[in-house]
Amino acid sequence: MRLLRVAIATGAALGAIIITAPAASATTPAPTSVAPSAGALSPAADEQARTDAQTPKPVFATYKGKRINLTEGWQGAQVCVETLNLEVKCFDNQAEADAGLVKDNAAVAKKATEEARKALGSKAAQEAPASVMSASDCGYGWVCVWQDINYEGRKLQWSASGNKKFADWGFRDQATSICVARPTYGATLIDYRDFMVAPTMSIGATNCHNLTNISYVHGGTWNDKADAMDM
Repeated sequence: MRLLRVAIATGAALGAIIITAPAASATTPAPTSVAPSAGALSPAADEQARTDAQTPKPVFATYKGKRINLTEGWQGAQVCVETLNLEVKCFDNQAEADAGLVKDNAAVAKKATEEARKALGSKAAQEAPASVMSASDCGYGWVCVWQDINYEGRKLQWSASGNKKFADWGFRDQATSICVARPTYGATLIDYRDFMVAPTMSIGATNCHNLTNISYVHGGTWNDKADAMDM
């Protein structure tokens, strides 16, 4: 039986490919160049998760001028976004989100570029090959997860690094596709299990995957398995 619990922070993977320009508008992602990497939490980290499970932290968002608790449901919203300043905004569709996030998208892209130059040096960042194109509607600098295959359905996206506890966001066991459109650091999905150390799956920077295509250590795939994500 799986635990209804929240996740703890672990280090996210460092991607090997660098994005050198903001992602284009909606496109079908090209084949990914870096395969996901399976792993597991350390025993200490897994034990800490058991403690954290006792103190869930519901996420509140602004949607249609009202404050909603995502843990209790999205109230019809289809896209929910955590911005760099940790404000959470929800929208009816991607077009509405794009219109409402012009400044946020620019700020996230600027920070992503700065991080790439800091990590690799300005010259290396500028000369790096173009990345695998991000999935439809996951812009440069963001990490996105979708409820359905092929980057469709309800969507969550983040820019600030940290641990994202899917239960707090009303998204536990619902992630079916993922895109890491950040230029340097990847993201690690976590599935908490009873009586065993939690399996993890690391997605490299600039890579997109349908989780239905990623094998799960205990059989099946990572579809609808993730309880949390570190990024």
